[in-house]
Amino acid sequence: MRTITSCLFFTILITYFIFLYEQPVYCQQNKFGAGAVWTPSMDDMENIEANCGLLKGDDLYSCLIKEMQAANASDNAVEFTKLLGGKGYMKSFKKFGIIDIAYVYYPFENENRVSYVMVNGNTALVDPDDYYSLNIDDLQNSAEYIQLENKYPHISLFAGNRTGADCPVKEILPDNRERIIVDYALRNGCNHCELIGFAEFGFDFDSLGNFLGTKYLTINKSVVLDSVQFENSNPLNVFSDPSQSLILSEGQEFEISLQSNHSAGLKWELANPLDENVVTFLGSDFLIPDETLPNAAGKEIWHFKTTGNGATEIKFKYVKEWQNETQGYNNVTFTLVVN
Repeated sequence: MRTITSCLFFTILITYFIFLYEQPVYCQQNKFGAGAVWTPSMDDMENIEANCGLLKGDDLYSCLIKEMQAANASDNAVEFTKLLGGKGYMKSFKKFGIIDIAYVYYPFENENRVSYVMVNGNTALVDPDDYYSLNIDDLQNSAEYIQLENKYPHISLFAGNRTGADCPVKEILPDNRERIIVDYALRNGCNHCELIGFAEFGFDFDSLGNFLGTKYLTINKSVVLDSVQFENSNPLNVFSDPSQSLILSEGQEFEISLQSNHSAGLKWELANPLDENVVTFLGSDFLIPDETLPNAAGKEIWHFKTTGNGATEIKFKYVKEWQNETQGYNNVTFTLVVN
């Protein structure tokens, strides 16, 4: 009897440990929160630019980690940046449900510097701009996409809205599952080309935080416009005169055009960090000048998007790089008012 009881005891004990072993470690993964947010000072950003700006590859990304540590960023903030491979840092955090949202600033990107990732599930993080996770075939085989492709042969997928209080959107599914709805801009050939519409994908998680994959949902037809309607209803906002205030509405994209002579080693840079409660930087392009004219100046086109009401200044400095040193050459300031 004692032998049977002992065997039964050990059987129950082994079964219990197997049960524990097979349970997801969801609770243990909930380690990122507001404590991982880093708010660098202007001096911190200048140090990053000075010490990291000329580096490339792994040296560039490890440099951000070193600069954060030197600026006394929290261990949790540094750990999060390491999880991103040193490419960015958490600028804000939103408690969201089964998984949470970490808004990220990528200081070394030319475009789409502000985005977000999904954290605190059983996958370390899920990046909506990792296009390998998207079910692209379902999008491209959908009737609405095929119709658009016939009209816009260069239609391509780009990052959509990654900022704002209502971004992203959460949907509750059966069985306590959650879906994070992410939009992607459909543009006619390039990231700053004509906007065609927005494709929506769902990122699904089960009740324990396991990532279940993505699902193509729809193309938002309310913003699918033909080229004539697009040009008439949403004219391109291009500004080049700093003496005139830029008066825009929330959510509008706009451009600042600045003459620039890259052949002489001159270029424009932001002189101060942006107030991202009002405006965010999307990227910049350089329009090559007429090569038949010696020392002709081209144009730098800086792309922005308003994010909230308020007034702020966008300050540029015109600099000349010489022997790895950046010397101030000129400054210009645009005043932005968002209603």
